[in-house]
Amino acid sequence: MKAFDKPALSTAEQVDLLLSRGMQVVQPQRAAKVLQHINYYRLRAYWLSFEVHSQTERNHLFANGTDFDLVVAIYNFDRELRLLVLDAVERFEISLRTRLSNELTLRYGPFAHEDGSRFTRQAVWQTGLDELRREYKRSRETFAEHYRTEYPHHMGFPEHWQTLSVWQENETT
Repeated sequence: MKAFDKPALSTAEQVDLLLSRGMQVVQPQRAAKVLQHINYYRLRAYWLSFEVHSQTERNHLFANGTDFDLVVAIYNFDRELRLLVLDAVERFEISLRTRLSNELTLRYGPFAHEDGSRFTRQAVWQTGLDELRREYKRSRETFAEHYRTEYPHHMGFPEHWQTLSVWQENETT
């Protein structure tokens, strides 16, 4: 078993390590600043494809022409693409939840989610209801605190369209 013997490196030392392995770094000070904000090992995932390996050992040397700025550009492209995809998924999710909530409440009333007879998988419904109850109790959103103050006699939680907001709020925290 191999003993761990890697020392912690400053960002300037990380840049020196990249240079010693053959990466082109035009502006070492700028690269060190980048590494202060983007972890070395996060960026490493983006330069792995530029590493060349010998048959006998993994030496982390870079192919000729591997450029730090290109690696950062690939990282930024991936980040921006991920944000665009997440934005689209969020919009779709919110729309779907809203449509489902509207349909459920228009057909069965504002507290339809509390009536398990409308759901075929009782265990799944009960687990979801229990989780929703916990999330609602811990919510500090204005609407949740207002509802608890205005309707203290209602021991469950608010109507379905508001509980939908509890789920959305807590998924982002």
